[in-house]
Amino acid sequence: MRKLSILLAVIFFVGFAHVLAAKQHLPWDLKIRVFNGDKELKFEDFKGKVLLVNFFATYCPPCQVELLEFTDLYRKFNGQGLEIISFMVDQGGERVLPHLIHSKGIKYYVAIADEAVLSAFEWPDVLPTTFLVDQNGQIVKKFVGYAGKRDLEKAIIELLNRKSSETKG
Repeated sequence: MRKLSILLAVIFFVGFAHVLAAKQHLPWDLKIRVFNGDKELKFEDFKGKVLLVNFFATYCPPCQVELLEFTDLYRKFNGQGLEIISFMVDQGGERVLPHLIHSKGIKYYVAIADEAVLSAFEWPDVLPTTFLVDQNGQIVKKFVGYAGKRDLEKAIIELLNRKSSETKG
């Protein structure tokens, strides 16, 4: 109970994330080696999808909460066109990453953030940091700090609906 109280206090003091508009485009040819699935992808593989890109660390309590929330979001919206990639920034994270993926039941992509990925996202210095990318590879929102499942879900639905209305028109 004490751990839960401390975790909730940390989340409360971190507050809601600052949502920033961004005008950056994903580098389509950037390679990503994901741990679950043990394969190499490129951002180009996500064209036409809404993509949530997250940076986290194992020592960050709000990050751990978000990883579980992302599992729910992925389950709910993957069939509608959502993909998620969480990048671990821990030094030597390769050792703990398989256990983390298994223990949290993560089905979305998880990778180690290398210098190329960090540079593409302007070296996020607050954890967690989450980016929402539209179907054309445009970074449309940046959440600095704990984003909150409700705010993320609202933004994801908005982007998924934008795709639906564009195809109807």
